[in-house]
Amino acid sequence: MLKRTLLRRKTPLKSYTPLKSRTRIKMVSKKQAVKNASWRKVTDEKAASLDYICQWCGHPGQRVSPKLLGYLDGHHIIKRRFNIHTPENCYIAHRLSCHRFIEDNNINVTEYPDKTTFENRGKML
Repeated sequence: MLKRTLLRRKTPLKSYTPLKSRTRIKMVSKKQAVKNASWRKVTDEKAASLDYICQWCGHPGQRVSPKLLGYLDGHHIIKRRFNIHTPENCYIAHRLSCHRFIEDNNINVTEYPDKTTFENRGKML
């Protein structure tokens, strides 16, 4: 007859495991923070020169708080990866509506500079 033996753990089970303090992960590197600051400065200057008017829809906006409606954001005309942070490469649009629409539909703002041009793109005038 086979004898049953109890299997024993090499290490005992712990009933309580204290959580280790977690250090906060830096979301943005210092190099990226400098790039973001330079783009923010360019966007602020361009928005001020346009009297805080969205280039896409023509409605006024603000550059006070990104959490508020009507916040104007800078869209890179030439893609971000080329690091061209100049006012000529900045297109001002509302963050939540216009900028998102431009990004989602991959619209070339040099070809369609405003909303009416884009909406009339296939129509005979």
